[in-house]
Amino acid sequence: MKNLAQNYFSTLPPGLRVFLLIFVLGFPAAWLLQYAKLFDVYYWLAVAPALVWHGQVWRVITYAFLPAGILDWLISLFWLATLVPVLGRNWSSRRFWGYSLLGALAGGAFITLLRPGWEIGVAGEGAIIFALLVAWDWMYRRERLILLGIGEISVRQAAILIAVINSLILFFCAGWFLMLAMWAGGVAGGLWLFVQTKLLMGKTPQQIRSERMARLEL
Repeated sequence: MKNLAQNYFSTLPPGLRVFLLIFVLGFPAAWLLQYAKLFDVYYWLAVAPALVWHGQVWRVITYAFLPAGILDWLISLFWLATLVPVLGRNWSSRRFWGYSLLGALAGGAFITLLRPGWEIGVAGEGAIIFALLVAWDWMYRRERLILLGIGEISVRQAAILIAVINSLILFFCAGWFLMLAMWAGGVAGGLWLFVQTKLLMGKTPQQIRSERMARLEL
């Protein structure tokens, strides 16, 4: 198991390793700090709209790196461990981080704008998960895969199935409003991919080759 984990992380760029390690270690670290009464991570990082409007704007992003509980942590960690290396084949670490933060921001902004008086803190990785599912479908929708217990299906079917399962969990555990807030991450990701595709289609082949060469040089 130790060798398997080492091999898994060794195939990822440093930026994506950091991304995953935040989710792997974040919840246990937050729980231990709270249990030892040293520091309440959720008190400072969860999105609480009333506090955001009073200047604590970092909360509209940091909430998405904290699970709502142990079940949310385990489920989200499984999907992240599956999706991160797949999307990492197509994106640089910087682009992956930027896209994930966009999804987190969309979910946090949805909560903050529509429930400005809330003083309770909200946490959960749902907005990032939905954004990554949209990207997975966008890039690989026609490919086929084997899903345990179901059989061979397309990536689009798998993405929809995962989104439905996550939506049901959110609906029954957190309510319809927070489910919609997490959907906002997927909507923002889809819009970003759509705009990027339109911009790419408007460029000449020479411009595209120049950009690729610039990325290779970096």
